[in-house]
Amino acid sequence: MTDDQKVKKHFEKSIAEFDLLYTEKKNWIRRFIDRRFRYDNYERYDLTLKECENISGKRLLDIGCGAGRYCIDLAKKGAESVVGIDLAETAVQMACFLAESNDVSDTCSFVKGNFMERQFDCQFHICLAIGVMDYTSDPVRLISKMRQVTTEKLIMSFPSKSTYRMAIRKLRYWIKNCPLYFYNSDDIKKIMAESEINDYSITKLSGSDNSGDYFVVVRL
Repeated sequence: MTDDQKVKKHFEKSIAEFDLLYTEKKNWIRRFIDRRFRYDNYERYDLTLKECENISGKRLLDIGCGAGRYCIDLAKKGAESVVGIDLAETAVQMACFLAESNDVSDTCSFVKGNFMERQFDCQFHICLAIGVMDYTSDPVRLISKMRQVTTEKLIMSFPSKSTYRMAIRKLRYWIKNCPLYFYNSDDIKKIMAESEINDYSITKLSGSDNSGDYFVVVRL
């Protein structure tokens, strides 16, 4: 089984649980865990929307869109079109349902498939890969494909190397037979150099045990 197949299998089963990050429809224990240990997820969400403040009339692509939370809010901010692509069919089904529930199904479209194998009919102004590098063995190849389909900006997150949170996460995903990768700032700089990218910013997000994600913006 390839890494992509393992990731697909994992999220086919867990997308509903993962999507609880973006809703208050959960018990108090899950709310406490999310706010105490996963608040970098909310920080990267806010920063992404801030980077997309002026998107009226623009086309956006969200790789690994999950249940489409980013896509829906970007559509509400005035994007001309937002395309979400995800390996997991259950994620795409949930995203379609949520887009319709939020009255943005005319702006949002969702595709089940592998971004690296997908051909697109147009280019996008902005491309997102939030929570994707966690499961990507070759980030340089992914970024190169992102550049091919994007004209203005890439927005990405990289999970950071830390002490106990990284170890706990690695164990959890090892049990689930799902690949997982971590980075430090030097790793990201090397990836950017190998991708022949010079104009970018790296922001270290908050997190216990210095475990917050790196938030990376590339200007093309």
